[in-house]
Amino acid sequence: MTRAITFSPSITVPLTHDCPWNCTYCGYRSDTEGLIKPEEFTRLLDVAIQNHATEVLFLSGEMPDSMPHIRRALDHRGFSDFIAFTRWACEQALARGLLPHTNIGALSRSQLLRLADVNASMGLMLENIDDAFNRSVAPEKSVAGRLRTIETAGELRIPYTSGILIGLGESHESRLRSLDALAALHSRYGHLQEIILQNYIPNAGSRLLPTAPAPSLAEYQSLIAHWRTIAPDVAIQIPPNINPHWEHLLPLIDDLGGVSIEGDLVNPLSPWAPPAAYAAAAARQGRSLHHRWPVYDRFLQRDWIRPPVWEVLRRRSPVLGSDGGCPSVGSNASQALRRAAEGFGLSLESAIQLAEADGAAEQELCAAADELNRKLNGTTVSYVVNRNANFTNVCTTNCTFCGFYRPPGHAEAYTRPIHAVVERVLQTPWVTEVCLQGGIHPDLRFEDYRDLLRALKDALPGVHLHAYSPMEIHSLHLKTGWPYHRVLSELRDAGLGSIPGTAAEILHNTVRDRLSPDKLRTEHWIEIVETAHSVGLPSTSTILFGHGESWADIFHHLSILRNLQARTGRFTEFVPLAFVPHRNRLGSELSRASGTSTEQLAAQSAVRARRLYPLARLFLGPAFRNLQTSWVKLGTHEAARMLQCGCNDFGGTLYEESITRGSGGTHGEHRTPAELQAAIRSVGRTPRQRTTLYRPISSAAVPSSMSV
Repeated sequence: MTRAITFSPSITVPLTHDCPWNCTYCGYRSDTEGLIKPEEFTRLLDVAIQNHATEVLFLSGEMPDSMPHIRRALDHRGFSDFIAFTRWACEQALARGLLPHTNIGALSRSQLLRLADVNASMGLMLENIDDAFNRSVAPEKSVAGRLRTIETAGELRIPYTSGILIGLGESHESRLRSLDALAALHSRYGHLQEIILQNYIPNAGSRLLPTAPAPSLAEYQSLIAHWRTIAPDVAIQIPPNINPHWEHLLPLIDDLGGVSIEGDLVNPLSPWAPPAAYAAAAARQGRSLHHRWPVYDRFLQRDWIRPPVWEVLRRRSPVLGSDGGCPSVGSNASQALRRAAEGFGLSLESAIQLAEADGAAEQELCAAADELNRKLNGTTVSYVVNRNANFTNVCTTNCTFCGFYRPPGHAEAYTRPIHAVVERVLQTPWVTEVCLQGGIHPDLRFEDYRDLLRALKDALPGVHLHAYSPMEIHSLHLKTGWPYHRVLSELRDAGLGSIPGTAAEILHNTVRDRLSPDKLRTEHWIEIVETAHSVGLPSTSTILFGHGESWADIFHHLSILRNLQARTGRFTEFVPLAFVPHRNRLGSELSRASGTSTEQLAAQSAVRARRLYPLARLFLGPAFRNLQTSWVKLGTHEAARMLQCGCNDFGGTLYEESITRGSGGTHGEHRTPAELQAAIRSVGRTPRQRTTLYRPISSAAVPSSMSV
């Protein structure tokens, strides 16, 4: 497997910016701002939850309660001192399922003890070992006090982060001695989980102007090599938002630190890039980016992690044992995830366990799915230049989730004659695929379906006709009395090239009875698709999710697809489709039952997609080489995000999308090839036009900006 580099999705919460000390390099310090306001504290935790952060970094100035206005504020809020306030803040984070990492300066043994059981880890930068130098830039700081704090943390078995600050004018020799001092403490207690090589950059409020050259790439390489010899088990972290050499150092380091949603409050002029940008850079350097907890795996033992923290970790991670025991890399879920990333698939039990895990599992799943996708497809993302052609919206199936159909006799019902459908298709003669879509019209005959195929083939001989879902095939079987084999064979001979694997929804009859009781049964869908494959008609495969189904329902469905693919090998792709709830009966019913708006229901589907897409890639494995994201259902931005979670296909241009729009979809009815290419490139992937059956095609043959 590709060697991982880690980061912690985090948010920074400044308990106070106030500090009595006067470090010349600091851009964080203020004098009279006071304690964080309660509403701001709550807002930041809300933002952390909404953005799937796992870590809360609590910061403050040094010894803030030595300042009279801070003592008054603490007293007013009912706290005996600043440590009591900090402990309360950590408890609030834990109660929300977030993991605290506190860095509030040098602390005594009793202060560390009071905070240890509500922190996943803690930290304090040593900065520099040379007191004489420190007095010129940070006159109040004491090397002895900082070393004593770091050592005491080791005695108390607190997983700890430290590091050095470079670029202030200190010597290379003092940098090495600073690292030696940290390594000596770690050799006694084994408590350092990472060290940070943090370079100084001026910020608003910094009074120290750089007087020495910024540390060179060679200097970082030298410091990294030195640390590897004296403390090889401790990770090396480089902050990517402030270090100009960070991408070149990716092959040598282990971690990028906490990437905070609300920016870097210590270096506010240098915000972080989105994790996707760091993932792309890591890939360029032969690395893969993975989530980590604020406490490293090797510290996940009962005597290092206190019960309140352990409970949050256990709840949020599928890797940790539910019995509270010590997890290991050999634990079932962790082993299953690694094997899935290698292409061995997931068991039903492991898939459901991973699906139901909270929070950070999302990043872990995406990383594993992306790794498997890269093995199968590299960084290429395909798309097809196609169009939909709707020949009727008349339907008698009455699916609760559909806003497209109209019953016979409805004022908005239509059935287009064959020549009208052909004329619409000829508006886009450059497409390589036409997808025919219609309802289950009670009066259309088999000949109507066959003749439409023939007419389109006559008009555009080279086009691939992708048409007639299993429900339409079932309807033709009932009308003609012919077996599925004959219906499909005659349509194939008329020009049909492949069938859509729609009408699947959830392949579980109990769920189907709720969604569309008049639709074909699960066993009929399987028989039709397997028959299509046997007569030389490949198909897509789909699932409709986001309508109240369980994860067990989803993986029952995926198991059917996986087994069917093992028998036939003729599924071209898997396409998860998010339920659009705005203008259909099911959306109204779910909205009333849950007391939420249809907009909130749609947002919940988007959240579910972020877990379903990577899990589908891992569960289905290499047998399903192609996993398609849907800009129609998710929007272009969110669909592009799925390209980092296991997807390798962006779907098609469509040109006449009506099914999703009929249910109130808001993402438009078509995209030009240029727009698809731009979306793919936006996440660092390479676009490639394909045919319906995933053969490459020259994009020069298609006008990239063509629209209708």
